[in-house]
Amino acid sequence: MSPHEFDGRVAIVTGGSSGIGKATAELLASRGALVTIFARSASAASLPLENVLAVDGDVSDPEAIERLFAETESRFGDCEILINCAGMIDPKPLAEVTPDDWDRMFAVNVRGTYLTTRRALPAMIAKRGGAIVNVASISGVIGPEKFPGYVSYCASKAAVIAMTEALAVEVKQYGIRVNSVSPGSVDTRMWAAASGGEPAAMTPGEVAEVICFLASDRARAVNGQDVHVYSA
Repeated sequence: MSPHEFDGRVAIVTGGSSGIGKATAELLASRGALVTIFARSASAASLPLENVLAVDGDVSDPEAIERLFAETESRFGDCEILINCAGMIDPKPLAEVTPDDWDRMFAVNVRGTYLTTRRALPAMIAKRGGAIVNVASISGVIGPEKFPGYVSYCASKAAVIAMTEALAVEVKQYGIRVNSVSPGSVDTRMWAAASGGEPAAMTPGEVAEVICFLASDRARAVNGQDVHVYSA
């Protein structure tokens, strides 16, 4: 791995103001990428680096996504690496999940991934190359026992994994790779709010290393995979 492996490459990281997204943005920037972080409060948590741009907005809003890409293209150029990390949780029993609750979960976790990816693809297709990494969750993987109160979250992350697999087949002819990561417990504010004080098994930086590998040319032969990320 070269410390300059992303030199000059343009990356967008949604959910980039905290947790896994912030750690990923920092790692990409430290290895030479031109990084835009996008979140509701991105400007308040912006990284103090010349090669980082912060854009505020709601990932489920098409106008905000258009502004994100327009500002990135004006400052750095076309997006070559897209990291879809924006996400939310709202734990409660399914019987208490209102239709609005359900729609908001899918708006952030699934619609946001769709909107950013749809906007990034034309330039990637024209250049015949690009890497997309979606942050899913072990909660979306079929098999492992789920926590009660997370039906909507699990369903949304399963959708992200399915989207990853299907899109990878659709765009591989253009040299675009699409993969996802499904972490277990990670030391983030989201985990702290949901876990009831249980310690996390991993740091955001450890997950960021896996994401950056999938975004790099070192993973040229990896496509359409959901990588399960656990601690040793």
